[in-house]
Amino acid sequence: MKNNRERLAWFILLFSFFLCVVLAVGTPLGVQYFLRTASASQKASLEPQEGTPRMRRRGQGEAIALIGPTWDVPAGTVISTDTAAEGLLTLYTPGPESEAVAWVKIYDQTEVVLRYARSPRFSVSSLPHRVALEVRLPTHPQADLSPEQTGRAEARVRVSVVPAGGRDTVMEIHTSHFVALLQGGSYEIRVRDGQAELSVIEGTAQITPPDGKAVVVDRSQRAVVRSGSGSVDILPGERNLLRNGDFRLPLEEDWQVYHKDVQQNPPGTVEAITFAGRSVARFHREGMGHAEVGIGQQVNYDVRDFTSLVFRLSVLIQNQSLPGCGQLGSECPILVRIDYKDVYGTDRTWYHGFFSQPPGGTDLLNPWDERIPPQAWYTFDSGNLIDPENPVGPFEVPPALIKGVTIYASGHSFEALVTDVELLAQE
Repeated sequence: MKNNRERLAWFILLFSFFLCVVLAVGTPLGVQYFLRTASASQKASLEPQEGTPRMRRRGQGEAIALIGPTWDVPAGTVISTDTAAEGLLTLYTPGPESEAVAWVKIYDQTEVVLRYARSPRFSVSSLPHRVALEVRLPTHPQADLSPEQTGRAEARVRVSVVPAGGRDTVMEIHTSHFVALLQGGSYEIRVRDGQAELSVIEGTAQITPPDGKAVVVDRSQRAVVRSGSGSVDILPGERNLLRNGDFRLPLEEDWQVYHKDVQQNPPGTVEAITFAGRSVARFHREGMGHAEVGIGQQVNYDVRDFTSLVFRLSVLIQNQSLPGCGQLGSECPILVRIDYKDVYGTDRTWYHGFFSQPPGGTDLLNPWDERIPPQAWYTFDSGNLIDPENPVGPFEVPPALIKGVTIYASGHSFEALVTDVELLAQE
């Protein structure tokens, strides 16, 4: 009996010691693990850019037509566009001082599922911001598409991933053909019935097909995965002929600022700033009389071996004092000029302008002047400027040499923001 009591006492003593050690070691480790891995949902905004995108919050219920921006975009939301709709999904860090971590431009005939978007809850964590999206063709073919058009349908998104708050951002893209991990940079994903592809404009991606090995895709490369194939084909991608088009570096690194035709002081200003967590070039003037301020970049690139040349940028017009683009259609709050030499050696110029205020009754508008929504980001895609059938307006004559690109603001008072400026060439 005495031996039983002694064994029980030793058992209690040893168990207590063991429990004390577990609590002493496990409690700080558990707290440390919690502080490192705890996460919070990111904020998400969705705004229409063309037509009327639709959304089903958490993937449930009837699709809601989106006629204005919304911040109610929880995880699981399905966003879909028809043949005439486009949208912009923006993800922000949680908390009162939010910074953008990713922008997703959703083109027509596309369905995107926001699987999750989370950031570390505590600053001591070394983990990155994480976003996961699924990109696919619309579940139900659009009624206004013919069978031939349905067969050629293509889901397409453009993604910009940026660090925020001193922390990296990682985006996970799911398609029926691969899973891709995207680091900071700019990417484009296209999904068709028979294949999916990922183009890396800036940054690095890791792409993994079903039952295949992970492959790293670098800048100016394009990865294609076809149905039934466990391999990834790496092809030349689009080459960006412009530098510092996202304005993350100081403006003077690659752009030259100029002033022109200032009728009355003050002249306009252009500077690289951070706006809502996004690096942008801000064109601003408060004054009377005409003035022009702009930035230019010399390119001097031979493009005779390229079959595609596409200009893209994102623009937001905060305000403008003149209606339209002025009386002569040349005073837009943002204009783009591409100077090139054609295959016959003649110097030529391509223009495109943006404005938000409706023109006056006698004001002129040039064919290249385009009205966009005020105080909202608008992503412009020129399409292939070498294609004579391009509806935006191609180069008059095929180019041989791109001489330079200029972005400028013209008028009296104006404030406009520009970012993600790209001139993409593909062989």
